[in-house]
Amino acid sequence: MNTQNDISRRSFLGHAPAAGALLCAGATVTKAAEKPANKTPPTIRLGVLNVGAYSHLTAKWGLLLNPRTDRGEISYTGMHITHCWDIDPKSAQQFGETYDCTAVSDFDAMLGKVDAIISGGYYNHPYNHLLHEPYLQAGLPNLINRPLTNSIHKAQQIVDLAQRHQAPLLVPSSMGHNDVVSQAREFVHSSPLLGYHAVVGAEDYPTHGIHGLYMLSRAIVDMGNPIQSVSFRAENWHSSPGLLTYEHQDQNGRPFFGTLQTGEFGVAAMQIHTKSQPLGRSFALTTGTGDPYNVTEFWLPLLWVFERLIRTGQMPQSYEQILQKNRAFLAGWQSHLVKQGQPVKLDEVPLQWEAPVELPQLPPDPTWGLLQKRFG
Repeated sequence: MNTQNDISRRSFLGHAPAAGALLCAGATVTKAAEKPANKTPPTIRLGVLNVGAYSHLTAKWGLLLNPRTDRGEISYTGMHITHCWDIDPKSAQQFGETYDCTAVSDFDAMLGKVDAIISGGYYNHPYNHLLHEPYLQAGLPNLINRPLTNSIHKAQQIVDLAQRHQAPLLVPSSMGHNDVVSQAREFVHSSPLLGYHAVVGAEDYPTHGIHGLYMLSRAIVDMGNPIQSVSFRAENWHSSPGLLTYEHQDQNGRPFFGTLQTGEFGVAAMQIHTKSQPLGRSFALTTGTGDPYNVTEFWLPLLWVFERLIRTGQMPQSYEQILQKNRAFLAGWQSHLVKQGQPVKLDEVPLQWEAPVELPQLPPDPTWGLLQKRFG
């Protein structure tokens, strides 16, 4: 392992007393299931789910977690993928061959062989409450890629299992765990908020528009400004542009509003206005330029946060914050699909109502059909 990169990772993991503290000053930290440091293996064995279609594991995380040392690639983490599964066995086999890990025949076949679980796909999210059930029951740390689920009831099932079995849970976006968002959080903490407007590079709402919500959850909501209602206005949900309006309430019960535009805006940016700086301050996200910043600035911090969670048992977002983030996501769906863009309060979304999954702007993908056939 490259010494300089190893020192950087260990510094990140060791400096702050709570998970993600370097990235997210002032975070609400949930103590899930503390495990003595001497029982955490030097290299964490990862099992990964959903590695085929529309998967962050195939697109980026696999290469960062299992680098090809024969090509001069280096490891930036203390984690390594040892097992993988996908609803399409051919996809799992191909991923296993590419990243030198073992493909298993069933989603729960990694129990007893791994220390933590990462789910990287999109089409699986209506079945995450089933796919992650055995690993949550075993008390393992679980990283579930966005979206968490397509209903409030399913999200509650996941969180109930995690709490009951003290399984640490991370439902992240790289847009929520990086230095720019950390700076925004400190700015928000410094003075009462007047409002904000944000933009995110996105085509459809559930795969990339949701990144904007996850960014705002870390920068605005988790700092004591919960979302009360969501309005989502767009020609349709599967192409840009779109405009989301979030109604918040601060710690003193004072309401304020923020907007999120989706479209061709690069990565993402926020302009946040506070009482002390009413003209606002801008925060722009980038993916980094050149080696190693093209991985350390945007993609790696999220994996470092998960590694910290595994080694400490502490969560950068509480179970309730994870649930509220999912409610806000579904309130946006309700506003667009049911209320013609009118605001929908988070507690107005029916518990069993399910959001769409298929992406009309993309060619039909067999993954969704395979999941439906298997899990109904």
